[in-house]
Amino acid sequence: MNPTTSTDRRSTRWDSHREQRRAELIDVARKLIHTDGPDVTMAAIAAASGTSKSIVYRYFQDKDELKRALGDSILSRMTHRLEEGVRAGSTPEESIRAMVRMYVDSAASSTNVYRFITQPSEGLNQFLADCSTLIAEAMDDELPEDRRDLWAVGATGFVNATFKWWMESDRSMDKDSLITFIVQALLTGVLNDDDTTSSTHRS
Repeated sequence: MNPTTSTDRRSTRWDSHREQRRAELIDVARKLIHTDGPDVTMAAIAAASGTSKSIVYRYFQDKDELKRALGDSILSRMTHRLEEGVRAGSTPEESIRAMVRMYVDSAASSTNVYRFITQPSEGLNQFLADCSTLIAEAMDDELPEDRRDLWAVGATGFVNATFKWWMESDRSMDKDSLITFIVQALLTGVLNDDDTTSSTHRS
């Protein structure tokens, strides 16, 4: 057997094992954050994984790397579900409603995880940019390009800020009412604006 081929196979097996083990540790960290809050320690993650901190550090250089990997994993799944929301709607309102519902349902399912992933990070910045792009896509035929993109950025910030306020409030408004409020606030003034309509026809 070619020694190089044997080495390559061992390297491939190690890479596969490493990625699997990293995914397992990320999942443990997510569950701990859900129950205990965003400030879980590496020792707690190691204990919940049935291993030691030194083993965890084989897969993540430090806690910051683990936090980045966890945030990227969660936000990537949320982005995928938002994409499904865009495709699910046959009208702009249906697409926007599907995306807002997905966002609210996902965020409300674990306020601790939500607080964790919305801490300032490059991953969060990319997620919000992706959200704006998807929202703009849903409104592609409703607004001129410059107004569409500007509106999409504002809409993304509005959804995030409104949910955060609701989460920290007494939640006198139930979740379904919150979703309806957000969708109506985003769309009623846009789609029924005479100036917007005439601009769209001119474009």
